[in-house]
Amino acid sequence: MQYGEDSKQVSKYNDASFSISRLHENWLRCYKYIRSGNFKAWKYELDLIWLELFPDILRQDNKEQVKKKNMVLRKNIAISKSKSKLFFNLMKRHEFLREIQDSSGKGGVYVDEDDEAFE
Repeated sequence: MQYGEDSKQVSKYNDASFSISRLHENWLRCYKYIRSGNFKAWKYELDLIWLELFPDILRQDNKEQVKKKNMVLRKNIAISKSKSKLFFNLMKRHEFLREIQDSSGKGGVYVDEDDEAFE
């Protein structure tokens, strides 16, 4: 089986909770770097988040579209000519990665308060 191919096997050990924990630590560092103005460290932390989410991205139907959007966002960061433009482009990738995390089930889960399952 090649990397990225669908598998019929299920992991005996569920790594999801460890992945969520790693992502939580990544996001905490992102906010620390944002507050201190360390945009280079923020950029690298976003790259680590992408790597953490990548196996989940490979399972999505729109994986090619997601990978293409990520490349566009990374390019926009690389060609940013001012600190304010860099901040804006980092923020866009930050938001994009948060959306991916949520869609992969490793972020916030939202339900209607009228739903019977709402606690």
